Amino acid sequence: MARQSDAEKNNSTQMNATAAEAAVKEDGGVRIVFIGNSITLHGAAPHIGWNHVWGMAASALEKDYVHIVTRGIEAETGRKADVRVRNLADFERNFKTYDYSRDKDLIDFNPDYLIIALGENVADLPTQEERLAFREAFKKLLSGFMRGRAKPNTVVRGVFWPNAWKDDMMAHAASDFALPFVKADLAKDESMMALGLFEHTGVQYHPGDKGMAEIASRILEGFFPKKSGYDVKVDGKPVFVRPILVSAMPFNQWAPGYQRPADQTEVAGMVKIEAEGATEFVVKASKTFKTAKVRPLRAGVKPVVDNGEIRFTLPKPGYYVLELDGYHNPLEIFVDEKRDFAKERAEANIVFGPGIHEPVVVKLKSHDRVLLDKDAFVLGSFQVDGAEDVKVSGYGIICGSRNRRVGDHCYREGMDFAVRVMDSKHVVFDGPTVLDSSCWCVTSFNSSDVEFAHMKITAAWRYNTDGIDICNSQHVRIHDCFVHSFDDTIVLKGNFPEFDRKDPVEDVKVERCVCWCGWGRTLEIGLETWAPYYRGIVFEDCDLIHNNAAALSVHMGGPAPIDDITFRNIRIEYDASEMESIMQRERDQKVVCKAPWSGRWLDVSNYKMFAADSMYTKTIGLDVVNEPYGTFKKLTVEAIDITVDDGAVRPSHSIQPQPGSKFGEISIKDVKINGEEVKL
Repeated sequence: MARQSDAEKNNSTQMNATAAEAAVKEDGGVRIVFIGNSITLHGAAPHIGWNHVWGMAASALEKDYVHIVTRGIEAETGRKADVRVRNLADFERNFKTYDYSRDKDLIDFNPDYLIIALGENVADLPTQEERLAFREAFKKLLSGFMRGRAKPNTVVRGVFWPNAWKDDMMAHAASDFALPFVKADLAKDESMMALGLFEHTGVQYHPGDKGMAEIASRILEGFFPKKSGYDVKVDGKPVFVRPILVSAMPFNQWAPGYQRPADQTEVAGMVKIEAEGATEFVVKASKTFKTAKVRPLRAGVKPVVDNGEIRFTLPKPGYYVLELDGYHNPLEIFVDEKRDFAKERAEANIVFGPGIHEPVVVKLKSHDRVLLDKDAFVLGSFQVDGAEDVKVSGYGIICGSRNRRVGDHCYREGMDFAVRVMDSKHVVFDGPTVLDSSCWCVTSFNSSDVEFAHMKITAAWRYNTDGIDICNSQHVRIHDCFVHSFDDTIVLKGNFPEFDRKDPVEDVKVERCVCWCGWGRTLEIGLETWAPYYRGIVFEDCDLIHNNAAALSVHMGGPAPIDDITFRNIRIEYDASEMESIMQRERDQKVVCKAPWSGRWLDVSNYKMFAADSMYTKTIGLDVVNEPYGTFKKLTVEAIDITVDDGAVRPSHSIQPQPGSKFGEISIKDVKINGEEVKL
């Protein structure tokens, strides 16, 4: 018996028989490409009662999902659309022999937005081997649009006639490129189809106007998320809660050549406001919960739950997190001091005003002044390379979702981080929120006199997304920031031997930051410590609200000598929802990270990053095992206040030099866990 496609099962054997393409030219507009089948575009076929050239079976051109999505993108971006639509049913039916060069014109069109809506005409493939072949073909189709280190905003739509394995295969391929996948299995609801509106059964089984509108709604939600799970009022007025993706579990992988599967992420909410004093919050959450907590605990905020509403007062501007039954699906709240940035606006030679901007890469030159309006949403990597006297100010958003990680490391020019400072001096970033970086979020390589202030860094869910990495840089100030990283949070590194390590790490101060580490270490020296020396390193007056392998870490994987390190006046929090970190070994490995769990509040070690049995040695192939062990002259740890919540696991500590090496002077005093002094 011949294998049928879902289209054939729904009596649509004659669908897609007419080749169809469409283009709407609007000069200077946002470029959009739709790739689909008859649901996307079908030419006139009078013999089955279809006399139109648009998505079957919408009642009018403006009611098919292509035109609804186009209008939605125009409304969000404020630009007219330049659209290309192609029926690619031939790919579905012949994916094993498909000639991908046929789509070169669409790739060369360089779309800003790409919608892939395929699958219905793929035959029923009974074996896993055949299904994997379809997945690889679908991935190859996607990869053509992923040009180097950039990619279009893309949504992959699932099939209309429900089919679990097809959705699974396409979602898997999409996640390799960190692309959102939206389910569209709507035909299980007959009201979503055009039943009774056309004579031919196959046409009737296509989405009607209701189905088209719902498909469009899901695609637009994929591009411009609005559903965070929270409704929030501040001082009695509703505010927008931006949905963001965050890591759902401490499950990491080094340089695998693909991105994290979607089932390792979850949706959180983000509120961004300005205030001068206290603010009253009323929050409604879509999920059920038993407990509500606001971090950092030092703020002393006590939420009250009444009739499904959570009420609390934030005493002053600052960065807070509302958690319901633990850290999953949090509401991150950024209350900045009211500032008009009038001086900065007057000095700016580059201004990003309200709305969406898509430069993909922003190359800044010496003496540039950039102003990010509070309502600006800039899709791109901000790069200061070989420049001096540069300042970026304002409360707008820098989003790295269009930048793509390429390569097996995260160093120097290898990556388009959301913020990259390299070989530069006198550089300031003051105020922006940074979302969805392709790798490390904010970086400084071989630079001096660098300041990162009032930055909010979150939505760091991809593999290896450290928060702030300071590499071979001097005279650096990081202050009054919120950093929610998936991997290490604020870390001081020295480029390993393959890269430029001639410059020291010197005079670095981190203070008044709120930090959340999902996997790895929160405040860290290392693991990469290749530099002439480290000197004058201070971490002070910070709140570490979630921690994983280690909260405070001196992690010397390379040979750099370190003169002086201080951790002072640090508050560390542990919750019962903390989960054990695990290294992922392969793409489809499944694991349950156990909770409650905690790592170490302090970890001091000098095992070599490129020891013979290290995963890094095996992955990158460097052999530097004969270099000396890293060590330090003085380590000061004082005034550390650790809170272990009910049900959480008490953290340990470790100070362990490798055989044949020794550490310098260590001073640890005034360390308390739940108010009781820790005897070391």
